[in-house]
Amino acid sequence: QTLGNLSKQIPQLSGSRPIQMNRPFQFIPNSTRKRALLIGINYPGQQGELSGCHNDVMNMKEYIIDTHGFTESDIKVLMDNGSDQDEEPTFANIMRECRRLVAESRAGDSVLFHFSGHGGRLREDIN
Repeated sequence: QTLGNLSKQIPQLSGSRPIQMNRPFQFIPNSTRKRALLIGINYPGQQGELSGCHNDVMNMKEYIIDTHGFTESDIKVLMDNGSDQDEEPTFANIMRECRRLVAESRAGDSVLFHFSGHGGRLREDIN
């Protein structure tokens, strides 16, 4: 059981279209093309360092593969684990991967964006 007792939690749900909650609902329809961008930021060595964000990402990856039929090639993972500069969750890399998701997606596709880390707003530095 991938998520253990967490699977008993009620997830938040939002969508760009009205959702009929009195009808059967699937998180990700089986008949669509699937892709996901999973981002986990632990902020190692920084004030406010976290310890579970990489685990969140790997659990989500396992869950969508095992439960929703995603393949490894459907999923892009960005984590601050020092493994590869192109896989680090920098602003540039996150924006690159979001643009790629949009460019490769077609009507009817299922796209999952998962972020685990701190949230906040910063003024964009355009220089």
